[in-house]
Amino acid sequence: MLGQFVISKMGRDKGRLFVIVGLEENGYACIADGDTHKVSEPKRKNVKHLIVTRQVDEDIRTALEAGNSVTDEQLVTALRVYRPQDGKEGDA
Repeated sequence: MLGQFVISKMGRDKGRLFVIVGLEENGYACIADGDTHKVSEPKRKNVKHLIVTRQVDEDIRTALEAGNSVTDEQLVTALRVYRPQDGKEGDA
C-alpha cells in the first residue's frame, strides 16, 4: 500500500526503514527514505525482500494516490515519528 512503512530484509540496505512511494504490477515496490533514496529516484525492490509493517502515513498515502508530489522532507519527518506497534509486523 502506498505510504506504508517497510523494512528491507535483503541487500546493503538491510534493516533500514522506508516508505512505499510506488507499486508495480510485477511484484516490485518503489521505496524511499528521503535520505539515501530520494522520492525523485526511489529504490525498486522486490516485495519478497521487504518486511511490511502495519503502519501507514495517511498524509503521504493520500498525496500519492491523488497524484500529488511528496517531498523528501515529508518522508524524513514521517520516518522520524514512526514507532512500531509492539514490534508486530505483517507479511509482504
